[in-house]
Amino acid sequence: MYNVNIVDKILSWRIGHILRNINYDIDFDVRDRIVFLNGRVKRYEDYIDIGLKIGSIKWVEGVVNNIIWNEKKKLEKKNTSKKYFLGEYDVIIIGAGIIGSMIARELSKYSLKIAVVERNPDVSQDVSKANNGLIHSGLEEKLGKKKTKLCVKGNKMYDKLAEELDIRFKRIGGLWLITPRSLPKIRDKVPEPLYLFILKFILPFIVKLKAIILRIPVRIIWNIDKIFKLNPYIVRDVIAAIYVPTIGIIEPYELAIALIENAVENGVKIFFETKVTGFRLKNNRIIGVETDKGVFKTRFVINSAGLYADDIAELAGTREYTIHPRKGTLILFDKSLSRYVNHELVEIELPRPERTKGGCINPTISNHILWGPTAIETPYKEDRSVSKEELVTIYRKFGKIVPNMPRKVIRYFAGTRPATFIEDFIIRPSKWVKGFIHVAGIQSPGLTAAPAIASLIIEILKKEGLELIPKRHFKPKRNAIKRFSMLSLEEREKLIKNNPKYGRIICFCELVSEAEIIEAINRMKMIGVKTITLEGIKFRTRAMMGRCQGSFCCLRILKMIARENNIPLWRNIFKKKPSEIGLGDIKIFLR
Repeated sequence: MYNVNIVDKILSWRIGHILRNINYDIDFDVRDRIVFLNGRVKRYEDYIDIGLKIGSIKWVEGVVNNIIWNEKKKLEKKNTSKKYFLGEYDVIIIGAGIIGSMIARELSKYSLKIAVVERNPDVSQDVSKANNGLIHSGLEEKLGKKKTKLCVKGNKMYDKLAEELDIRFKRIGGLWLITPRSLPKIRDKVPEPLYLFILKFILPFIVKLKAIILRIPVRIIWNIDKIFKLNPYIVRDVIAAIYVPTIGIIEPYELAIALIENAVENGVKIFFETKVTGFRLKNNRIIGVETDKGVFKTRFVINSAGLYADDIAELAGTREYTIHPRKGTLILFDKSLSRYVNHELVEIELPRPERTKGGCINPTISNHILWGPTAIETPYKEDRSVSKEELVTIYRKFGKIVPNMPRKVIRYFAGTRPATFIEDFIIRPSKWVKGFIHVAGIQSPGLTAAPAIASLIIEILKKEGLELIPKRHFKPKRNAIKRFSMLSLEEREKLIKNNPKYGRIICFCELVSEAEIIEAINRMKMIGVKTITLEGIKFRTRAMMGRCQGSFCCLRILKMIARENNIPLWRNIFKKKPSEIGLGDIKIFLR
């Protein structure tokens, strides 16, 4: 065990050496292995590069990057919370994405008072929804990282989790292709026979060795016919392949919704449209959480706020990292092309691109096909834009893997990942505020690692002094909304006989009935959603997710939401305020 002061001194020497070799005057400080950077640079790219260089140093546990680029604004602390007392809880979880929802469900197994605070009107509204739904094996990650260990463990937990929560999950397996393009840096430096030998035998054994270390089952396939039998439409110059059977697919927002529904059934309270504005401390210990709706009293806070985890930590006086958003763009193809992709498809290319696993082609659990994502540093946490250049990059990279696949695109979209400068998960108690637990930097493979992260939080809370008594009547099972499209004719007839609303199809692309939409609305109300949104209906039923992307059914769904909630049609919300559908009543134009 190293003495912290000695480690800080060693880090200071190494950081000083690195910063002397750059063109900017940057000041720094090291405290308990957390590095604080201050100064000014001209470009955002320099801000990122300096942070990543410092974050890559061994023993650095966090980088708080306060370097100013252009006119970067710092977070202003505001105490705007009303004085309403909202209740006393053992644990407050900030954020209802995949991670916060998973932790909430795990904590609901114990005799505790738990609350989740979410600034959005529904679950899975930020990072979690813009995800390709891939359950990684862990083989994609670097050895020695916390996220690698948690990814391998989390992957094994999904079969039981999916069965309990009644969500769709399938282990499709990954087919990693070795082609003449797999080792571009040595291709022109060695004779072609040697290069082909390295590709066919040395490279697969290197991957196999890593799989053995991580205890992940893989199979090397040298027989070309067997490779094409697994996926007939792949590129023809494949030399060998590695099959990874544990890779799976899931719908991220479907998982988050199921987790929250089950957590609420087991006593967890959810506060939507509630923004954290500050914390109350006593002797450097959390005693309360301030929000724009009122004050909670609590002993522990789990900071799983995703892109805003660093802002939340700053409000508590324990910022130990900076989140730098990393945008990923995905292209979604029509489900009529499902036969072209049976597995996760990757063309191995080493060394990998920096700051990403490189993306992939994968089928979705609903039989669409996804290409991507990209990995682009962006200064804006709300950046969901998609550029022509990003789409061209995706087409060039993945088009060569399945060259004959038609380009029937139904939409493209982007999401942002909450990366930290150490390029790893930060899951630990605060160094300076008791009762505050960081769960930050949960980018890919955060979805895969989520069950393992929740288990780790339980261990951390035990060590921090929270008494965890298993609940005697915990209910692990949750039933999903019946999907009319997935039922047999006999099952459909029976449902329609009992409830004629199942016979009224609202979304023809995905065959979603009126009864499913009504049940989705009722389930949203059950978990505490006050603002019923189009996106909430979309994620729960798949209405508006088909080929027409809601062109036909959107207005019909809006009318149903207005009817079920007794509100004017134009007051409907797309996904979050202020995204109202219309201007108002037509009489507004007569004023």
